[in-house]
Amino acid sequence: MSARPQSGVGARTLRPDARSKVLGDAMYLADLRAPQMLHAAILPATIASARVTRLDTSGARGIPGVAEVLTSKDLGSVNRIGLIYDDQPLLVEDRVRMAGDRLALVAAESPELCREALEAIAVELEALPGVYDLSEALSPSAPKVHEAGNLVREFAVVRGDVAAARDGAEILLEQEFKIGGQEHAYLEPQGCLAVPDHDGGMRLFSSCQCPFYVRGAVSRALGLPLGKVRVVQSTTGGGFGGKEDYPNEVALCAALLSARTGRPVRLVLPRELDMQASTKRHGMLIHHRLYASADGRIRGVEIDILVDAGAYAGLSTVVAERANTSAVGPYAIDHLRVRTQVCYTNNLFGGPFRGFGAPQVTVAHECQMERLAKEVGLSPVQVRRLNAISPERPEFSTGERIESAERLSKVLDRVESLTRSKNAQAVAEAGDRFRWGTGVAVFIYGANLHHGGQPLDRGGALLHLQADGSVNVSIGVTEMGQGAFAASRAIAAEALGAPADAVHLTEVDTGLVTDSGPTVASRATLVAGNAILDAASQLRARLLPLAAELLGAAEKEVETGPGGFLAPGGRFVPFADVTALLYRRRIHPAALGWYRSADRIYDPATGQGQAYMFYTFGAHVTRVRVDTWTGKVDVTNIHAVHDIGRAIHPPALEGQVQGGAVQAMGWAIMEDLLLEEGRLKNPSFTDYLLPTAVDAPNVEMTFLEDPEPLGPFGARGIGEPSFIPGGAAIATAVGHALGIHVSELPLTPERVLRMLAREG
Repeated sequence: MSARPQSGVGARTLRPDARSKVLGDAMYLADLRAPQMLHAAILPATIASARVTRLDTSGARGIPGVAEVLTSKDLGSVNRIGLIYDDQPLLVEDRVRMAGDRLALVAAESPELCREALEAIAVELEALPGVYDLSEALSPSAPKVHEAGNLVREFAVVRGDVAAARDGAEILLEQEFKIGGQEHAYLEPQGCLAVPDHDGGMRLFSSCQCPFYVRGAVSRALGLPLGKVRVVQSTTGGGFGGKEDYPNEVALCAALLSARTGRPVRLVLPRELDMQASTKRHGMLIHHRLYASADGRIRGVEIDILVDAGAYAGLSTVVAERANTSAVGPYAIDHLRVRTQVCYTNNLFGGPFRGFGAPQVTVAHECQMERLAKEVGLSPVQVRRLNAISPERPEFSTGERIESAERLSKVLDRVESLTRSKNAQAVAEAGDRFRWGTGVAVFIYGANLHHGGQPLDRGGALLHLQADGSVNVSIGVTEMGQGAFAASRAIAAEALGAPADAVHLTEVDTGLVTDSGPTVASRATLVAGNAILDAASQLRARLLPLAAELLGAAEKEVETGPGGFLAPGGRFVPFADVTALLYRRRIHPAALGWYRSADRIYDPATGQGQAYMFYTFGAHVTRVRVDTWTGKVDVTNIHAVHDIGRAIHPPALEGQVQGGAVQAMGWAIMEDLLLEEGRLKNPSFTDYLLPTAVDAPNVEMTFLEDPEPLGPFGARGIGEPSFIPGGAAIATAVGHALGIHVSELPLTPERVLRMLAREG
């Protein structure tokens, strides 16, 4: 990376949230207290498909210190909480559809009284047949999870003439892929504190990614105007998508208990309940058929995808939308048919997770690319380059022209040099018991929200200059550990000419900043950054004349620089001197910035049109060692190549890539959601295996900086791209090491041994 100034964009400054988190001073949800606060707890269903035959709360209501007990009978129409589809109750009415469904809520003076009250509630459930095998979900004989049937929605991408491509192909590669889910494993469990306001409103402190989602849900449930529901994001200990939609449910539980009792109520989920009831990465079944010529050129692809939504739709259809669009990766394929079906089951609740459906389909397509390379005698990079989007063939699966397709060639150049060196090393170290392999996975990522989410694609930022030169920045996207504050501070400092340590960020407060949509889809830097630039341009127009006056220069000669303003001849005035003059002149010291993306045209029936704002490319080259006696896979090295646009805050960028790569490794080889008729058998960090520092491989990085015209100072998102190719690169590496076709994830030792046995 090129040299940057020591303040602002590109500077390796300390993250603004680092010190408080390292020292333990940060106040997480479980640390918050309010006068007369009650504690809350949930009584969950312990089986996944049942009819409620008895729910008697009288024993709990009679316990001294128990302030409120709620069931669905107490809520009426308020009980419906489906985010997109009206398919989910807050509290079970008569039918349990997943283990973890809420039967009752309790508010009491202490956590101990909450537990006592839960034990005093008499529950009888009549077990019903359930749907636990995704492959059977759409069978006519399958039990119906909902009366309308088990198909939630279907998506398609249709281009060209697939039948003709199939008939004219010399090579047919057909494979069924079974891709497992994943627990978000954020360190801080779900939680919310609801505090009734004196004017009849409600204030909520929520560990969440989307405070405006929470505000909308609580507003509807309590019958309050949006302006009387204020959501403040508490310091959030991780999210990864798991705190996008599910915090609505936690907030509703706390808010309804608070409204009924007139007292503050805090709900923090125990880890076991959090893991059982909250959303997970979707499991998918993918039937992939690739048709090619003998020279390795892809003629056509047909893909059928089943997405396990679990018992409720949630945001599964939105996840499926991205999976559907991303199913063939960054390749120019003229003949294409993708069908993605979202299915109800009685399994765990599927929801957003870093990558949002793209990692699962990337595993399938990249494994097929490896098979194609072997079939035609090309290297993994050669077969990808032959079929890649390029300036000569720039059309993505959606039919849109990718104007920056040449960037993919730069990614492949770097990947080619890496694979040559790692393959040579692998061959040199090969042995009888241990086998080494190198895997490649290439991806394309559509930045920001899909066309279907375009109405939410907006963002605000409030910049407030203080007389002493400090700056308060309030943004509408959340900091959950990913570095949004660090990037936003760098952008504000660069745009204003302020010292970075003078810029102070605050957690989202829906009463202070405009609705900025969800903090998802790697959009935080894009949305907050562009909104900050808009506000900063307004403030700079007020500051420049004052700086020119202090510098004795013409306004057109003055530029912002690190920590202040510059004029020809090396003249400099500190930022604080200019803001002090701003206050003396009584000039407005604040500005509200706004961002919205340009409108796009897209046909959901065919999957053709402009699905996303712009695209970024990247790849992982991964090296593994496989023990053929035990089936254990060790990932020894990951080299991540990312087309980032421009590095806004290098330490946060590197942290995102490190974290995404290791998290993807966990999904690929370790993290196994063990289900027994919809119930999670390993709902703890003891039994659900996660990568630790001992397991983490060496992660190297190459960042290709080619500024993005639509991004703030040229930036593109990195949060989700850092994860997307990880599982696929490990799968292809294991396939390379063992000479087999990998078709399942996670690659636990048992699965590896089964695949070895199956393929001889």
